[in-house]
Amino acid sequence: MEYKNNTKFLIQVKAFYGKYSVLLPWLSLLWGIISSFLLIRDYSKSIRLSVFTLLFLFFIISMSTWYSFIKNSSSDNIQNLKKIQKSLHKRKDLFEFFGSTATQYFVQYIFMFCLPFVYFKKSWFWFVLLLVFSLLTLWDPFWTRLFRYSFFRLLLRFLAFYLTFSFSFVVLFPKSLDVFYNLLLVFGILIIFPWKRIFSHNNFKWTQFISTSIMAIIMIIHAFLPYEFKFPLLSIWIEDARFSFEKPKSIDFKSIDTNKIDKKYFLGKMNSNSKLCSITPIIAPIGVSYEIIHEWYVDNQFIDKILLPEVKGLNNKDKFNTYSCKRYFPNIKNAKEIRVKAFLKNGIYIGQDSFSIKSD
Repeated sequence: MEYKNNTKFLIQVKAFYGKYSVLLPWLSLLWGIISSFLLIRDYSKSIRLSVFTLLFLFFIISMSTWYSFIKNSSSDNIQNLKKIQKSLHKRKDLFEFFGSTATQYFVQYIFMFCLPFVYFKKSWFWFVLLLVFSLLTLWDPFWTRLFRYSFFRLLLRFLAFYLTFSFSFVVLFPKSLDVFYNLLLVFGILIIFPWKRIFSHNNFKWTQFISTSIMAIIMIIHAFLPYEFKFPLLSIWIEDARFSFEKPKSIDFKSIDTNKIDKKYFLGKMNSNSKLCSITPIIAPIGVSYEIIHEWYVDNQFIDKILLPEVKGLNNKDKFNTYSCKRYFPNIKNAKEIRVKAFLKNGIYIGQDSFSIKSD
């Protein structure tokens, strides 16, 4: 009697799932968006983020091994499998669901935790790329299909590691900023290297070789890009950047409240010998101590570089120290945009701010 009741219950559950399963991707997407706002993001979470990344790498490598096992376990050789392998093969759908779901959860946490920091950096190429991948992890139909492809799993491994490393490295090693991108390249190559092919006796696959080669080429090209186009260092950023026609000597100084300024007003200020100041408060982990550089641009043309005093991580007194001022600009009457980019003294990009000048 109990068996019949259980069977009836399972049939009802299956029917309910078949009827409403179409809603699951939307629920997953909704929860992913909500959870991205509920996450608490601070430097104390760097260890947790690192642990989640290690778990993610474990699961994604396990799933790659699992897919290889299933693919090689054809109907012809399944009888040659050991008893435990046959048992696993019979439950392949269950193991695939568990492994895929666990991997999806960990990678979602990594992406949702780090994505706002990419936005703060205004690294728009990386932000859009990571946003697309985040949406792919939230939309179950895409995730289920794409996760079976080794190249997609390789990309996930690569991006998840880069996100975690770029946030956690400076938190854990604040005195080692000069070697950040060197270590990012080294560990990135180790992450994408096909270790399984070295330690296993499986046949060589050209598809995996091509995938790994493509990723290696991308990483090498990335190493030679200008700093502002490289994968951003996430744990140091600019908060509440602004421009002003007066130095921020007090908290109540008057700043420009818009990213568009009237041309007559702007030229009037500059002709009255006022200085234009760019204030870029830096947020950094404890232990970071570095000089900042401001690069000034008019209509994307570089005009000046100014070295600022040293800032220290999480020191509120440094909040208004990261500013620079200029009085004279070339061809200012025809200028349409003024932009300031902030870098560490070693060249690592921190962020930028800009405003446009409206014509009459």
